[in-house]
Amino acid sequence: MRLVGLDQISGDETLGKAIFDIDGRKLLNAGVSLRPAIVQKLFEKGVSNVYIEDDISEGIEAESLLCEETRTQAKLIVRDEMNRLSQKKTMDYSRLNKLVNSILDEILARKIDIINVKDIRMQDEQTFAHCVNVCIMAIALATKLSLPVSKVKNIAMGAMLHDIGKAFLPPELLNKTEPLTEAEMIEMRKHPVLGYNLIKDNDETPATTKVAVLMHHEHVNGSGYPMHLTGDKIHYSARILTVCDEFDTAINDRKNNRVLRTTDAVEYLIGASGHVFDKAIVDEFIKMIPIYNEGSIVLLSNGNLAIVVKNNPVNLTRPVVRMFYNPKTRTKFNKTNIIDLRKELSIKIIREIKVNIKEIIK
Repeated sequence: MRLVGLDQISGDETLGKAIFDIDGRKLLNAGVSLRPAIVQKLFEKGVSNVYIEDDISEGIEAESLLCEETRTQAKLIVRDEMNRLSQKKTMDYSRLNKLVNSILDEILARKIDIINVKDIRMQDEQTFAHCVNVCIMAIALATKLSLPVSKVKNIAMGAMLHDIGKAFLPPELLNKTEPLTEAEMIEMRKHPVLGYNLIKDNDETPATTKVAVLMHHEHVNGSGYPMHLTGDKIHYSARILTVCDEFDTAINDRKNNRVLRTTDAVEYLIGASGHVFDKAIVDEFIKMIPIYNEGSIVLLSNGNLAIVVKNNPVNLTRPVVRMFYNPKTRTKFNKTNIIDLRKELSIKIIREIKVNIKEIIK
């Protein structure tokens, strides 16, 4: 199984994972043939990538910290609560608390060192899917930082609620695809305070959760908002959320056409650590993020194309790969050509390949 963009599908691929809509209804079952008419409908719904099963990716599983059913249910609950907020100015905190508990239990039970950060989402569920993804990453990161489970949960709740202030902003502002004007940016930057004001007097909400919501856009050099705090004046929970929030936006939010490859997003975090982000937190975060997700197609320094079979937690730049084709000699390799790049130091990955492989292998 591997993740591909819809523009890389030729029409005879098989869907590897079921796709659900924002209401939790199954749109497509795994195993469905991705004919052009189906691909067009997915495009219209704002889907940009899907998992497929093909000969190249045979035997490779896309392992996730959260099962698809839990993720879909989580997005549905977040959507319902944000809609409740915008319409009735109230939310069911106990429902969200139960959701965070179930996500936390599932992630801790899986004991996975590396997280699959790419997410299949539709355009109309960006905000809800983003909240869930940030929650997943925040749990994994806070756990890696050896924080007590009680604090991990409070941070997870902050992650799930970090964008609730957006429920009070105009939908046309949230859904705008063009760059925001200065006035619109000022309006958008109100959401941390709006979210904080909603929960600040709620006795059920831990203080850590409240400050995480308020400060999740603060930067350690004071360039963030709403209070322009610096360094340790920013609560540690918010410093964790800031990294997870901006990373997920960089790699998954297609609304503004600024999606980065994982490698570029990691480089952005590293380059901004110490002045935008807390360096110690970034250092731990990037140890969890695979530069090349399992199922990625890569070009090796020996000229061969390969698929990433398994990541090495010790060195995420040198995974286990399976060579399958040499474009220059047009040589096809069988599935026994597996290389552990941590051991085979004479070969390295040059770059990830994002094209329809069938156009190369003819």
